[in-house]
Amino acid sequence: MKKGLYILFLLISFHSFAGTVGPNGGYYLVHDYHDDWQVYNDRMKAYVPYIAEQHVNYPSHTVFCDVESNRGYNLLVHAQKEDNFLFINGSLRQKIPANQWIILNVDSLYKVYEQPQIYITLYGSPNIEDKKLYLGYKRQLNQKPIVLAESTIKAQPRTPTPYKNYFVLGSVFILIIFTYLSNSYVRAFERYYNLRDLFNTLVRDQSFLINKPLSRMNITFIVMLAMIISFFCMLLQSKGIYVFGARTFLQEGETLGVLASNYFRICLAVFIALIFKYFFISLIGQLFNLEKVVDLHYFKIIQSSIIFYTFLVMILLVLFLEYFPIDFNWTAYLYTPIILFYIIRFLILYFTINRSVPIQSLYLISYLCIVELLPIILGIRFAI
Repeated sequence: MKKGLYILFLLISFHSFAGTVGPNGGYYLVHDYHDDWQVYNDRMKAYVPYIAEQHVNYPSHTVFCDVESNRGYNLLVHAQKEDNFLFINGSLRQKIPANQWIILNVDSLYKVYEQPQIYITLYGSPNIEDKKLYLGYKRQLNQKPIVLAESTIKAQPRTPTPYKNYFVLGSVFILIIFTYLSNSYVRAFERYYNLRDLFNTLVRDQSFLINKPLSRMNITFIVMLAMIISFFCMLLQSKGIYVFGARTFLQEGETLGVLASNYFRICLAVFIALIFKYFFISLIGQLFNLEKVVDLHYFKIIQSSIIFYTFLVMILLVLFLEYFPIDFNWTAYLYTPIILFYIIRFLILYFTINRSVPIQSLYLISYLCIVELLPIILGIRFAI
């Protein structure tokens, strides 16, 4: 009785651990990867174990194979349906014929990739039961394994987005203009980039910057501000956010030439808007009999905008090139600080004008609401 049970146990063990798989059962089964499938989780940015209830519609299933420890064996790939593809380390190797076996020599894989571990992905059918991946040992010589070679089909990775190249070149271009202004107009540059002067609400002297808001020197700084704001808009565009319906007058495409063309189009539009802002303030100033503060008002606008957008673009550029979140959220990252900036600018303008010209607060608030708050509210309405 004991002898019979012992023989029966040996037969069961042999059947369990030495089963045959592959074409015509020509390979001893070494390992079944059925329980090793993983899928890529976009939220976690990592591969997670496949769970049928959670990943029912995932077309891509991945297994990590230790090729260094399994040399001498073969990987057997099988798919029951058409339109399934075999990827190794993210590169397409070949299409998997329906109901046909693909045999990959592990020694060849280790020689080609020179890595102790590779990851194999079967892409196509979302049903995991349609896909099989085994590690087997050849038991007969009538099946010649496919030796992987570099001459097989290989899909190259997608070309990196040209936005990074454009942003590097664009930032260098702005830096050149920035350097030119800091060396050619030293006093004006120090005045514009001066936080202490920005928050100084008691302006006693009518400086050369304030008296001639559209002089050649001031125009150069307005041009630089337009370039910085345009660069900011291009940063948003790279994340699919088109400010003020810019998609309507921008070219389609993501080549370096198209991006440069779109940048200069936005730059021209922003520059015209900034110049129009001055004439709009002048017009409203005449209606409220505040011609004396128009130039000071406009100078404070340009000064505050240059400081804010310069630092904002610098921060966003670093985040975009290195740590920018994939799931970009306009409200969380930009909406609040921009609105906060315009509120602070409104208060600076209010106290500066109020201390410069004796005028009733209600009268001044009405003036600022028309030239500041109303455009901001309309801008937010059309921008979002």
